Amino acid sequence: MRYRNLIGALAAVALVATGAVSPAVAADATADAATDATTTGVAAAAATAATTPNVGIWYATWYSKVPALPITSATGHGASSASQFLADVNGDGKDDAVTFDATGVWRVGLSTGTGFATATAWVSGHGAGSSERFMADVNGDGRADAVAYFAADGNGDGQPGDWYVALSSGSSFQQYTLWRANTGAGANARFVADVTGDGRADLATFTNGSGAVNSGTWHAGASTGTGFAAPTTWRTGFGGNTTRQFLADTTGDGKADAVYFAAWDGSWYTTPSTGSAFGAPAAWTTTHGIGSNDQFVTDGNGDGYAEPYVYFHADVTGDGVGGDLMGREYDRALKAISPENIALHTGFGVGATRLLQGNITGDRYGWKATVAFTAGVGGGTWNALRYRSADSVSTNTWAGFPGKPAIRYVPYTLGSYQTYDSGNSAVIDEHLNTISGAEIDWLLLDETNGLNNVSGAILNRAADVAARIAVHNAQPAKRDIRYAFAIGRVQWTGTPVTIEQEAAQTWAEFAGDPTIGGPEHYHQVDGKPLLVVYAPVSTQNAWRSYTGDKSASNHFTVRFASNALPGEYGWQLGPDGSPSNDEVMLTMPGWNNNVPGYTPVSRQNGLYYIEKTWRRVLDRPTPPESVVINSFNEFAEETSVQIADTSGLVAPAEKWTNTDGVIDNSMYWNMTKDFVRQLKHPDAVHHAKSDFASTQGAGGWSYEQWTYPSGSRVITPMTWDAANTRWKGTATWTMVRSDAQHPDVGADAARVYVAPTAGSTVVTGVVSKPQAGGDGVVVRILKNNTQIWPTGTTGTTLTTAAARTFRVPVTVAAGDRLEFVTQARSTAAYDTTAWDATVTYQ
Repeated sequence: MRYRNLIGALAAVALVATGAVSPAVAADATADAATDATTTGVAAAAATAATTPNVGIWYATWYSKVPALPITSATGHGASSASQFLADVNGDGKDDAVTFDATGVWRVGLSTGTGFATATAWVSGHGAGSSERFMADVNGDGRADAVAYFAADGNGDGQPGDWYVALSSGSSFQQYTLWRANTGAGANARFVADVTGDGRADLATFTNGSGAVNSGTWHAGASTGTGFAAPTTWRTGFGGNTTRQFLADTTGDGKADAVYFAAWDGSWYTTPSTGSAFGAPAAWTTTHGIGSNDQFVTDGNGDGYAEPYVYFHADVTGDGVGGDLMGREYDRALKAISPENIALHTGFGVGATRLLQGNITGDRYGWKATVAFTAGVGGGTWNALRYRSADSVSTNTWAGFPGKPAIRYVPYTLGSYQTYDSGNSAVIDEHLNTISGAEIDWLLLDETNGLNNVSGAILNRAADVAARIAVHNAQPAKRDIRYAFAIGRVQWTGTPVTIEQEAAQTWAEFAGDPTIGGPEHYHQVDGKPLLVVYAPVSTQNAWRSYTGDKSASNHFTVRFASNALPGEYGWQLGPDGSPSNDEVMLTMPGWNNNVPGYTPVSRQNGLYYIEKTWRRVLDRPTPPESVVINSFNEFAEETSVQIADTSGLVAPAEKWTNTDGVIDNSMYWNMTKDFVRQLKHPDAVHHAKSDFASTQGAGGWSYEQWTYPSGSRVITPMTWDAANTRWKGTATWTMVRSDAQHPDVGADAARVYVAPTAGSTVVTGVVSKPQAGGDGVVVRILKNNTQIWPTGTTGTTLTTAAARTFRVPVTVAAGDRLEFVTQARSTAAYDTTAWDATVTYQ
């Protein structure tokens, strides 16, 4: 609470218009001064003796910035085709455009990552006269193969149901061979999918049976790599007379499960593969897809779990256009399909011959684009949209969150001012080097809107950060850094079990994973990994009294964040700044979350960060165990300290201007580095107020009066005024207190730090004239009588209460003087000047 004490101290030397001291405030100030005197040096000594605090910083991983797909990915491919596919036929991780025509020619347009190359024939005569075609990796080499099924007799044995395969070589389909005869002719649906989990796609069939839902028989014949084994019964009594059936891995175990969709009520059911059979049926999701024109089951967001997607020719999103693809995704915290409907695309694909889904870009997270193939346009046109193209957050977060303005901050990244994707390993490495280089110990990854929010886009990038931290920490020359998670889906549910669910996912995927978790990489508090939960106090209390299962959360030390109350790890501080706490204190430069109903806290040209947060930390007799900075790169809610160009910001956002009104892109990061240095290395810090003492030279500080009788400076050491706990010059009003200086006309008040050793230092602080009245003072900082702040030679004139900050890197030799000078103008009335100055060796 530095400035509460400061105001009293300043009042002690307040001058009325006539130059007299107010007796009432003088008495109060004497009491404050006595307190200052008794604590002289105590804070610094205690800080040195205490365990060095750890420092964390909130870190945002939600910046998506992926190249836009051209709507038209290819033309002139497949106009006369009978079947179209998206499949990775050359094993490069990108799905390619494949067509089959009635003559048995299979053509492939390889994916370039942004479109499809000119199609070429990969095999001829394969599947002519066939009833169905499939693309699947049947031999487990990572390349999709061409499969043709003949309902009639294909091999000349007089029996229907023959399966032929042309294996991919990576540049063509090889000569086709018979893989299975006399199978599937009586089935209602046929599939090629890996039901055994060995990496090879198998043959499977479904037969309706009696027509009731509880009828229906599933058979599967495993791939041997050169053929399909004789099918065996895998399940009876499942899916009879339903609208559509699928095989896809819904459990994330690598084995395709049986799924059916019933159009009449939008119900979906699954039965999981055991590797040799399909197990007990279970409801998957309900009321999803009623009235839809097409349905898909695929792992659309690359999380390892297949999910149900439905397509409508009609407008179901309410935007006035049809062609809407809606999805429901697997939530790894809920361990179930989320009931939330996600609009992936709108106004797309109406009139297309076929819709397909595939990872045509090689998206590193496995997100699948939707491709609309239209035979009658351009000789066969393939149009594509990225997954969740209706949501800019997942494609270009810098364009703004829903209901919020575009992010106009342009961070300094990889050598220039530019926006970035949070999953870019070069960006992550740069951030880790920058943050750890500033002696910040751990990142608090902001997943507070829900771990699986935005189809996992934010969590995917958090996983990238965790992986790069493991790489960073494996390098002996690097200073280790760790991370922790801040979760918060409970803010939407209000249900304590949500905390347990997200704790389970955080443990399984991060803190408990030995490759990216454990104490080597995940930040620990009280011997356990830290888990911060963003939740209001009422929910915090509900959690504390919750008697349900806490086996997952018991892996963690659980702490909370809401309104940055004492002991909380965030989020937003109020105008009064950081509350004191022994375990953790939050520092924050200010904020504006651009949400109606929230009153932002102004940065005040850096003064809030200095006076209301960091000085609260540094002025404690003993430091807290942890200091958490909010934040490194949270630009959307305007708490960031990362170097950034703010010249394009518009009100109410605050450009990063210093107290001189000049935009300073680095000011908050420089302050952050300075304060972390001061916190962690108290022996390198020389703080004018903390070091103030009754002996000249104590702590390196001296107190002087400067006069100019013949135009030359005359230095007169001040004398100690024990009654008023201050240093006094020979002139009537020249004096120096622990946190203030007062000049007289023609007699400057100077506080001088004499460097004990050579080195690089940074001189930082705040100077102000808190009292109204008078004609102002002139302040300046000199090194050996040469002015180093402000630039020039005239000093800075203070006539109002507006504070001025300073930060001056200075190289010193042993014995160099750093001089903090206050000069009166034509009168000395109301010339009390507050100085908060620090010299920090680097």
